[in-house]
Amino acid sequence: MVGDTLSKIRARIDDLTVEGGEYWVVCGRTGVCPVPVAGARFPDRETADRAAEAAAAYRAVLRRWDPRAPCYDFIACEEPSRAARTVTPPVTGGTASLTGFCHDVAAAVFETLSAEGYANLESSIMDVYCETADAIDDPDDLCLHLLRTLSFELGARLTDDEQSAVLGGAATEIAEPDDSDRPLDATLRRLQRLDIVDEYAVDAHADSSAGSAWTVTITDYALTARSASLPTLPIAIDLLGRLPGPALTLSDPHRLDDGEWRFDLAVAEDGESGGLVRVQADGTA
Repeated sequence: MVGDTLSKIRARIDDLTVEGGEYWVVCGRTGVCPVPVAGARFPDRETADRAAEAAAAYRAVLRRWDPRAPCYDFIACEEPSRAARTVTPPVTGGTASLTGFCHDVAAAVFETLSAEGYANLESSIMDVYCETADAIDDPDDLCLHLLRTLSFELGARLTDDEQSAVLGGAATEIAEPDDSDRPLDATLRRLQRLDIVDEYAVDAHADSSAGSAWTVTITDYALTARSASLPTLPIAIDLLGRLPGPALTLSDPHRLDDGEWRFDLAVAEDGESGGLVRVQADGTA
């Protein structure tokens, strides 16, 4: 694929947004204010027009890998005077939303697949997704289903080294600015904010000599509702964005009681990465 990624387009829109602006962007046909301009305000019409162009580009990129994504005719609108105001723009979605995260991850992975020479694989994954997506009505579950499909298809079709190359490239597109000295906690907090993880606990391994290692416990992990294995893609891709150099390995998953999963995670300066998209569970604890 060519052109900007969803993350870059979204960042341009964020740069145009101001608190309390008198202009917003809506669909001229439906009045809907969807992602990536949901709830966004702009200081003047010229800026809102630029945001409308960026929003149209965002939806065009989205339809490259999800042809069913709705089309919108974006226009800039001025807020009515307070005395005459009868409606306000809907406030849904946003850059910190589950939908936004899933779309950004998927777009980054698909564009990296194209850049790495896996265009046919990109099409095959979308075929699998579209064949099964019709049975899902809930928008959040549909987004999670996209990540779940990516996890299983990449795991089935790419080697560990190929997965590492694809996810490493994609991670640079969705990385959050982060100066934390505890990147694993930062990753899990991000997934917690997105309701992908409910609760989590991290226990360091005191005897790890080759790098850093932890046992991670997560509760109500949204991607495992239909799975006997652990789809690790959203965990790994966010963490790779915070740790772009070291080798990352996720392993030994166990499904526990009360919706919990426990797995090991190791980071080393040298070696090969593994378990970046999904890890098969050997059994329950």
